[in-house]
Amino acid sequence: MSSSNHPRTRAVAPIFAIGVLALAACQPTLVATGNDVGPELDAFFEGADGSIPPSSGNFMHTPQADGTIETLLDASSTTAWHYLDLETGLAVTPSDPSADRSWDLAFQRFLILSNGGASGGGGGLVARIEGQSFESITRAPESGWIEDRVDGPDDRDETNDSAFVNGTNDWYAYELATHALTARTDIVYVVQTPEAHFFKVQVLGYYDTAGSPGFLRFRWAPVSAPTSVMQADAGMLADAGPATDAYTLDGGGPPLPPDAITIDASSRTELVYFDIETASMVTVANPATDTTWDLAFLRTLVLTNSGTSGPGLGGAVAREGVAYDDVSSTGTLGFVVDQEEESGMPGAPATSVSPIVGSWYDYDFTTHAVSPKDITYVVRGATGAYARLRIWRWEGGVFQLSIERIEAVPETIEITLDASARDAWSYLDLHAGEAVTVEDASTDTTWDLGLSGIRFRTSSGTSGPGDRGSVGGALDTTTADFAAVGSVPESGYVIDTSITDPMPGSTPYDGNTALATWYDYDRTTHVVSPRDTTFAIRLADGSLGKLEIRSYAAGVYVLGWSYAGPFRTMF
Repeated sequence: MSSSNHPRTRAVAPIFAIGVLALAACQPTLVATGNDVGPELDAFFEGADGSIPPSSGNFMHTPQADGTIETLLDASSTTAWHYLDLETGLAVTPSDPSADRSWDLAFQRFLILSNGGASGGGGGLVARIEGQSFESITRAPESGWIEDRVDGPDDRDETNDSAFVNGTNDWYAYELATHALTARTDIVYVVQTPEAHFFKVQVLGYYDTAGSPGFLRFRWAPVSAPTSVMQADAGMLADAGPATDAYTLDGGGPPLPPDAITIDASSRTELVYFDIETASMVTVANPATDTTWDLAFLRTLVLTNSGTSGPGLGGAVAREGVAYDDVSSTGTLGFVVDQEEESGMPGAPATSVSPIVGSWYDYDFTTHAVSPKDITYVVRGATGAYARLRIWRWEGGVFQLSIERIEAVPETIEITLDASARDAWSYLDLHAGEAVTVEDASTDTTWDLGLSGIRFRTSSGTSGPGDRGSVGGALDTTTADFAAVGSVPESGYVIDTSITDPMPGSTPYDGNTALATWYDYDRTTHVVSPRDTTFAIRLADGSLGKLEIRSYAAGVYVLGWSYAGPFRTMF
């Protein structure tokens, strides 16, 4: 079993640092300050009459007048697990917790597991009862039984999910401001042990009298068995069917194509990598510098080799409402690269995600079923290859999907942009063909073209950083017919410099001299009109496109734009 020091929150594992996060530093109130529960009594004491011992291991038991037992457990260690046998009250030390039937509940810090499902071979089950008092529960319920499951996509650690702690409905309430845990006394748990006995359990607290965390206090008592027959050794209700590994497809769905590809991403620590050009898995020594991979998988996580995930120029778009077989080609605009996403946990690092293909599934928090969405994706590889993608099945980290190369057909769009403010710049993201807000052009990598009045700049030279070190630029193809420009040069692009505006009263600005000649100016009428030419534009990441200035009136432009895409020059 593995451990975590913090309450769970939904997040995607970082690409280059997968595993359990050591977050104790950001939550000082959850750091143990010592064990002050007193001297440890004989761990093997058991009353001759079958009574519960006053102490066993780190468990201290106090009988109550109503026959229940109140237990204080020092579970403050961040590495040790403590195992309790409810029938005897004894702490046990299983050599193999996954196979040993001697324990019923396991504890570490705020984590609580049962001996069933993914956590143990005892067939234990737990039912969570809300809205009933502890005293009123005298019989185990007929339904609502939950077995421990392999850690799901709604938390950041590797510890199995249980009825007690699952990231969505836990035994505690977590206060973000104070990082404190408060026991939810509106929940009572009923535990079925491997011996098919039943106990009700309610967590009462998490701190000792000095305020140190990791000191669990809970009360428990036996209850009658439910009317229905339980299969303790199977770990399920009699009619519930076979136990599963964990998260599975929620039944049904479209038929699986016979040529579907299986990708085993069941590891909880290691990403696996896929090359869409060869339709095969690849071994990657350093994903931060390698462009041989296009997609990366880990459990439910899917990344593209782009943005914060890798050095490539990949990305993805969703084609909702379009069948996989109907996506035979793709445009080049609108591909979204991977981004950092805040984890939601104070002090925890942001993680890399694909905003598009990373949300490929629906997750049922009740049944823990992972269901692929009815969406076809188009993914762009690290070096400019395009492919259609459809995820059909997922079970325990194993994907069954279809992915096939398709051709890119660059589209031409019109962009209307108001750049009439002469004291400010308006910016375009030419990968998407739309305006983007930029606070500092010298550091922002999201823009490719800037306009202000009659002035133009590219993300290059003195104007901006570009995404790979100011690699933008422009050149005049001198071709009047925009549609006739079937390709653009790979080199010869002019980068930005300080320009002296020829217009009366103007001051120097950082701009592009190739684009500065876009207009004709009539000194008699003072009319500015676009020249009949096509410009080749190099974007911030070095990819290419062609631009036509179709109209201009009082600072408002209508532009024709076609994006060749990464590593492409043809239209």
